[in-house]
Amino acid sequence: MTSACSLHSLQYLGAGGSASSIAGDASTGGDVNATGGDPNATGGDSNGGVSATAGGGVDAAGGVPDAAGAAGAGAEAAKCSDQEKDGEETDVDCGGRSCAPCGAGNACTMGTDCQSAICTNVECQAPSCTDLALNGSETDLNCGGSCPACDQGKHCSKDADCSTGNCKAGICESRSCVDGVLVAGCPLLVDNTPYSLSPAKGMTNCIDDEKDSVADGNAVLLHACQDALRQTFWAVARTDGYFALRNALSGKCLHVRGASTAGGAVIEQATCSFAFDQLWKPSLVNSSLMALTSHFSGLSLNVAGDSAGKDGQAIVQGQVDNSADTQWRVSRRSVASYVTFSPAGELGVRIQHSAEVVTLASDDLTNAQWIVVPGLNDASLVSFQSRNDPGRYLRHAHFSLWSDTNDGTATFKLDATFRYDQPFVGSSTLAKALESVNFPGRYWNRTGTTISLTPFADTADYKTSATWQLSGR
Repeated sequence: MTSACSLHSLQYLGAGGSASSIAGDASTGGDVNATGGDPNATGGDSNGGVSATAGGGVDAAGGVPDAAGAAGAGAEAAKCSDQEKDGEETDVDCGGRSCAPCGAGNACTMGTDCQSAICTNVECQAPSCTDLALNGSETDLNCGGSCPACDQGKHCSKDADCSTGNCKAGICESRSCVDGVLVAGCPLLVDNTPYSLSPAKGMTNCIDDEKDSVADGNAVLLHACQDALRQTFWAVARTDGYFALRNALSGKCLHVRGASTAGGAVIEQATCSFAFDQLWKPSLVNSSLMALTSHFSGLSLNVAGDSAGKDGQAIVQGQVDNSADTQWRVSRRSVASYVTFSPAGELGVRIQHSAEVVTLASDDLTNAQWIVVPGLNDASLVSFQSRNDPGRYLRHAHFSLWSDTNDGTATFKLDATFRYDQPFVGSSTLAKALESVNFPGRYWNRTGTTISLTPFADTADYKTSATWQLSGR
């Protein structure tokens, strides 16, 4: 077994995307690299990760000269069936980005070199039911397949994957409970499930993240129900029957402004912390309605001014009683729960993945749909989880976009965290630029059918190719 690096590997390390360095193996939680500094554990500082300058002398055009100035020729191309270790392979005919991932016991430099996504001490590990990655036959992290059955709300592919014995639409659910019918003893909300929320007094109106805002502190309001990401909230189960409600567009959670205990305090979206002021307990009202009570204040989710039928009315916390504006129809969403990304002006083309490879294509299938989650490195930002392969996230490596299995390392979390920025062209509220958190100033940029992370250029072509239109699915 060898731990030597090819020139390509050194370039990859210099380009900073995801490779573990010899000095600090990211796959075992070490520093990203010797010069780049230890990434900020909370991710609060967008400049706290590896900078393009500190990360190995990356020039503005994306070239990667190494510290000794040896740049240019590049490595020999990998030959994935010649029974030799060549090119960027980390072991014979496997590893790197050109060949298939390696099996357990083969050499590796990062999780992406391994079938299990776990590279420890430069050796690929076998999948296990206790590791940091969704791998092997698992259907969710460390459960399903050959691992213990998954709890309710976890992903599944068949009934046997679930402790409840009921896999419905890819999610483990209770066998005895019927979707949409609220019955004592059955869960009123299901973990990892998208919903819309309408007050009993005005069921054609839904809680709405007004104007497709992704900002902290944006107050939610009532608007006419429609199939929109901003009106979709994912239930995230916590302890003692409480749930956070995470918006499908912003990745932020419903929150009581100022963590107030006062009646009339405004409900807004805020970075998900899962503190008590972001947690709500559902309770049964009747077969179609529930109340939602704040863990922090004990007050109910409420419509301001008893005006549930009024468009634009504020949502607040209020009295606990049987009034219709404190009772909610919480409906499972079958649309507008997942996001797709299209180049500006080309809505028929979307970012999709086949295993780890990310391309642009016209297919509108689940492999082109993503769940917006709080940023893996910084919860105030965003990460994008695959719908059809929930262990995978969009991340950058070698300044290209990939769909890789989360190996739980600090490096992966940095690479998979992005910032929504204002679009470079157009005025659509669902048009965004996507900026790297650990390489500030680099944005997703269309290059043919692939997506690269390139430095901002003040040209019309760049601005168009680095603007993305988000759509709900």
